[in-house]
Amino acid sequence: MPKFKPKYRITDSLAKRLMRLEGLKERIDGLPITPKLLARLRETAKLHTTHYSTMIEGNRLSPEDVEGVLHENRHFPGRERDEREIKNYFDAL
Repeated sequence: MPKFKPKYRITDSLAKRLMRLEGLKERIDGLPITPKLLARLRETAKLHTTHYSTMIEGNRLSPEDVEGVLHENRHFPGRERDEREIKNYFDAL
């Protein structure tokens, strides 16, 4: 059986960073995340993803406008195309 020879070295600096990441992961895993909080985090992520992904394509609505279009049925005269794009992208997610 051939001996495994990794193409990297674990330096002291790297080991310290890995240990720090593991410690942070343990702290996060211990947090009380309720189903309600998790749903809100997912919703917020979808809203931000919708805003920034459509912004790259030229959509001019702000993050607050995006939330207004999706949750309050707000309208922005002259930006109907932006509104449709927001709704369609959000639905696709």
